[in-house]
Amino acid sequence: MNIIGYVQQYGDKPFSERPLNEVDSLVFSELSYLNFTGMVRYAPPKQTLGELAEESGKLIDDTLLPKNNKRLLDAIRTSPRYQGVAVGYFHEHNDERREIRFAAVTFLWEGGAYVCYRGTDVTLLGWKEDFNMAFRASIPSQGMAADYLIDIASKVEGPLYVGGHSKGGNLSLYAAVNAPKEVQNRLVAVYNHDGPGFRESIFESPAYLAVADRVYKTVPHDSLIGILLFHSENYKVVVSRSVLIGQHNPFAWGVKDEDEFLPLPQTTNNSKRLDVALRDWISEMNDADRRLFVNALFSVIEGSGAKKVPEFTRGFFKKLRGMKRAYKKLSDKERNMIKTGGKKLLKLWFRSLRRRERED
Repeated sequence: MNIIGYVQQYGDKPFSERPLNEVDSLVFSELSYLNFTGMVRYAPPKQTLGELAEESGKLIDDTLLPKNNKRLLDAIRTSPRYQGVAVGYFHEHNDERREIRFAAVTFLWEGGAYVCYRGTDVTLLGWKEDFNMAFRASIPSQGMAADYLIDIASKVEGPLYVGGHSKGGNLSLYAAVNAPKEVQNRLVAVYNHDGPGFRESIFESPAYLAVADRVYKTVPHDSLIGILLFHSENYKVVVSRSVLIGQHNPFAWGVKDEDEFLPLPQTTNNSKRLDVALRDWISEMNDADRRLFVNALFSVIEGSGAKKVPEFTRGFFKKLRGMKRAYKKLSDKERNMIKTGGKKLLKLWFRSLRRRERED
């Protein structure tokens, strides 16, 4: 069963009877991708999830997984656990020039509030923002996430949960680590669902250690996104019924019972090898080269004329002409970096493969 089946089968008990768990967290994280623009304001809640689900057509508009989101909302509409959850304080900030895609929303019920950050959306700009983490100490969205948590803490009372999926998981951890002590003391749990790590390790810092016992990271067994950059070795591996990048899809994650995912003892060897290869590759480049590589790569991608991932993948071969033109406009150094970058990553992957075989 996935999160839709979970809501259908275990959505009969309110949070007052069965406290929020990791599966609830992923449900809320997926809901953060919905199109709340014009429906939920940055203000105290006026609508519940059950009421909003009645207008599911608007909510799923322009989302990456509209059919699954529609089924999830249909289940929520009749669920005693979710239908009465209030939705408020939606904040969205998009700035193409500064390469920012940020959105957050807060779900409230009697006795708790879940501060939820939207992950990487359907736009190519959103993906470039993720890549910017490779050469920036922090990205603007992370600072916005910290400010949002502090502001919500000043507006609502009681226990706080923080979380998100993909980039949203990274933002949730960043916000929790950078929150003042009085806010950290109110945190019950910080959920990071397959979110990328950080450019530099923060996991020895006093700010992280102050919340470390409440941080819960989950990754699919063949994780690609959650192993990017530096990350804590303390995470839970869950079964995903998809392959490659499809494992990142929240609807593919297996749910065991009423309060946990279907677990596995560890990630696959392929995931571990890729983790080592990516770390080696990133460590070989300085910040200036990382910036140059990312900007050059996305210049070529933007040459396709696509603004969103579905547009980029649809009719891909027709878009190659524009991408080739963009590639030719790059400097010799930029072209060389793109050409050699893939080869180098492949070489490092095989090196990590041999290293792992020797260790085994």
